[in-house]
Amino acid sequence: MKKLLLLFFFFLTISSTLFAQNCWRVISGGQNFTIAIKNDGTLWGWGQNSNLLGLGLANLANQNLPTQIGTDNDWLTVSAGTIHTLAVKTNGTLWSWGNGQFGQLGNGVFNSATPFVTQVGTATDWLKVSAGNRFSLAIKNTGTLWSWGWDFTGQLGNALTTPDLNLPAQVGTSNNWFAIDAGDQHSLAIDTAGQLWAWGNNTFGQLGDGTNTTSLVPIQIGTATNWWRISAGTDHSMAIDTGNILYTWGGNANGQLGDGTNTASNVPIPISFTADGLVTLYIAISAGQTHSLAIKNDNTLWSSGFNNQGQLGLGNFANTNVLTQVGTANNWIKLSAGHTHSHAVDSNDDLWSTGRGLEGELAIGSNTAFNTLQFVNCPTSVLATHEVTLFKATVYPNPTNGIVNISYNLENASKVTLRVTNIQGQTIQETHIEKSNGSQTDSIDLSGVSNGMYFVSITSANETYTVKISKE
Repeated sequence: MKKLLLLFFFFLTISSTLFAQNCWRVISGGQNFTIAIKNDGTLWGWGQNSNLLGLGLANLANQNLPTQIGTDNDWLTVSAGTIHTLAVKTNGTLWSWGNGQFGQLGNGVFNSATPFVTQVGTATDWLKVSAGNRFSLAIKNTGTLWSWGWDFTGQLGNALTTPDLNLPAQVGTSNNWFAIDAGDQHSLAIDTAGQLWAWGNNTFGQLGDGTNTTSLVPIQIGTATNWWRISAGTDHSMAIDTGNILYTWGGNANGQLGDGTNTASNVPIPISFTADGLVTLYIAISAGQTHSLAIKNDNTLWSSGFNNQGQLGLGNFANTNVLTQVGTANNWIKLSAGHTHSHAVDSNDDLWSTGRGLEGELAIGSNTAFNTLQFVNCPTSVLATHEVTLFKATVYPNPTNGIVNISYNLENASKVTLRVTNIQGQTIQETHIEKSNGSQTDSIDLSGVSNGMYFVSITSANETYTVKISKE
């Protein structure tokens, strides 16, 4: 058995190099389905359908392989909830699909459902979205916070007496929101000052304010001003500060807090500090239904919590209440926890899946659960004819925390200008490049600019290609 495990881990370590396909940019696991964006900007889905995959009335069947959703290639970000999905295009428009009985689609209708990817309103200033359990959160490029959908326990944060909303409504008047994450019935947010906020259901202490009292409006958690990343599960929460210290709090019946106990906590627990005095640093997190995923700063992958479907990827189906390393690979950069399935993306932008597969959640061509990471083949995109331009460009990673790579195919032009502008239209950086026709890759360093939204444009004498990016 040990030899077999060693062989598996050896395979897992080298397989990214063997199969490198540089495919995926954004992955978002929902309840029993996943929605993703490839590096070419196309939109994909797999798993349970029944309106959830946005494939239209002609295709309501479950999908166990990545299936392209439309032919547009200008998707910026996407978030899969329990039974609905939100997405934003590079032009700032907001889109939704799936089931919307509580108004979570934002289309002005209750008790609705749409299998089609449908635009929400006409605004072009949407930046970030998060789909929870039948409710929605979003941030505009003005820094304002918006919510709609189910409000059973105050998860919309607006203190309205009419609980559910079928249109986006602004939460408060602040215009300094930076990050959001919608859980089952609670919400987390970070503002541009680095302060942590929470609201909604607090039965298990998932708000982290030291009480178990539900809040109908955002309340600040502690006084720290260095919060960086957040993730809301069903009844637990995770966060990382700018020092890469990991905190967890809330429900812990299945060990999802990873603190070595099964005891709930209504205040953030610094998981990074071990009993022997060592400090472990983390760079990415994702909270599932009752399990947790994390990536350390050495790019190793770790998991804890409920494991009935193998969602922890540990080669078994046993729960664990301590964060445990998944395999031996050290090239993980992104992750996403669905309800009982998990995804991780390596440094080659290749996708791996583990956990529940009954509806095809793993995207590997079968409907079987696996308790070890399975490689997902990169599908071939079909682009709309009207979107094939002189510039066949990809800007990545997006969001970024520093370097932005711009890969493009230059045809019938030998001079280009790479320009970065802010949302006010002010030029932040500008580079003039003279090269022969063909494929090019250039980089822009945004590590010295403030967090927020920017536009990267590639301009020749004939055409300009512009994409919206988020600096985090």
